[in-house]
Amino acid sequence: MEMAILNHVTGTHSHETRAMQIVVRDMATLAQMPLVDVPVNFATEMLLVVTLGRVNSDQFSVSIDRVFRDGNQLRVATTIRRPPPGVPMVMASPFCIAVVPRCDLNVAGFSAEPPIRVRSWQQSPPPEGF
Repeated sequence: MEMAILNHVTGTHSHETRAMQIVVRDMATLAQMPLVDVPVNFATEMLLVVTLGRVNSDQFSVSIDRVFRDGNQLRVATTIRRPPPGVPMVMASPFCIAVVPRCDLNVAGFSAEPPIRVRSWQQSPPPEGF
């Protein structure tokens, strides 16, 4: 059974350094992900988020083409477009977000929790006298 894709947002820079597939069913989960704002009503909708992580060309892209029920789970068909050989290297982090009707079924290959981020820097101690 096909599920409607109500809205589809793609972009070149997600600021995510790793590839991931996340289902977002509430604002608290969305707040953990530094992505573009997408209008969503979590009472009746949810988000499917796919990121490719860091890639070496801004001509990479990802799209969510189809969402469908397969038995007791949802499946998501995605397409990754790769750049032609020889394009200039430009760091990017492509992403796709699909707004779909809310469904509590497991989404095959998608996590319900974003990855825990570890800060790669430490805050410097304040100068003396502060």
